[in-house]
Amino acid sequence: MSGLVLDWNPEQQELADLERRISEGLTKLREAIEAAGPAVQDAVDPEYSKRWIETARRLSVQLSNDLPPQLEPEAVAEIRKIIINLLAALQESDEARPLDALDRFFVDSEAIRHIVRDALDEHAGCRDDDARPLVAYLQQALPRVTQADQARLAGVSTRHLQRLGKEGGKPPYQLVLAVHLVRLLRHVWNPEGVVAWFHRERAELDGHAPIDVASEPGFERALVGLARQGRAGHGA
Repeated sequence: MSGLVLDWNPEQQELADLERRISEGLTKLREAIEAAGPAVQDAVDPEYSKRWIETARRLSVQLSNDLPPQLEPEAVAEIRKIIINLLAALQESDEARPLDALDRFFVDSEAIRHIVRDALDEHAGCRDDDARPLVAYLQQALPRVTQADQARLAGVSTRHLQRLGKEGGKPPYQLVLAVHLVRLLRHVWNPEGVVAWFHRERAELDGHAPIDVASEPGFERALVGLARQGRAGHGA
C-alpha cells in the first residue's frame, strides 16, 4: 500500500482485507502446484489435479460470498460474471489438461483483484469530512506541483487552500473530488501528468476539460470513469 494513505476507515480496511485474501489464496494454490513438480500437462497426477480444481472452486465461491457491500453494483456485477464463467470452466475442465483451467483461474482471479484494488484506490485514503488531511494528501501526492495549481484542482484560491490545510473544516466538494481523482491518476501519471489530465479536453465531457466541470456534481461519475479508463489503458 502507498505511504500516502493517511487514515483507514472500516470500509477501506474491508476492501484491503479482501484483496489480501485473494492474493494469499492465489499464492497458496500456486505454491501447491509448484511443489508437485514440473507443470507438464500429461504428467499431472489426477488426484493432485482434482484437489487443485476443488481448491480453486472453493476459493471462487468464497470470494463471491465475501464481496463487501461498499463495492459499486457495476463492480459486483463484473466480479460475479467473472466468477460464474470461472466456475463453469472449472466444472468443464479437461481431465487430460487440468492446468489449462487453473491457468484461467489465476488470470481471472487477478482480474477480480484489480477490480477490488481500483475500488480501494477510489477512496481518498483519508477522511473526507475534514479538509486538512485532504490538502495534505494533495501536497504529498503532487510534490512538484505548485500550490496555486493544487488550489486550481480543488476549485479554491491559493490562500483558501492554505487556510484549509492549517485549520481544517468541512472540505469543498471539488477538493474531495480532486483527491478522489488524483488517488486514481497518480498510479498512471507523474505529478505533472496528473495536472495535465485535468486540463485536457475530452469528447466524453462534451469537449470540456475535467477542470472545467469538476465543480458540477453531475459530471462526477463521468470524471471517475475517465480516470478508471486511463488507469486500465496503462495496464494499472
